[in-house]
Amino acid sequence: MNRLALWVLLLLASLCSSCVTVHAYERGYLARPSMDTSSEEGESGFRAHVHDSREGATGGHGSTGGGCGCN
Repeated sequence: MNRLALWVLLLLASLCSSCVTVHAYERGYLARPSMDTSSEEGESGFRAHVHDSREGATGGHGSTGGGCGCN
């Protein structure tokens, strides 16, 4: 019985955590241009550089290399 109560509690917690109501005054905040991550061109270039550095390879992001192994 204890396991069943735990499973029911976990199920209810997971169902309730995904329910949210966005009020009209909150929609204006979410629609601000600063909330749009696709408008951050410099940030995407930085992320591509970090990804290239960590992977040890370049490609797929539009950056080019000289073929000599240097940056």
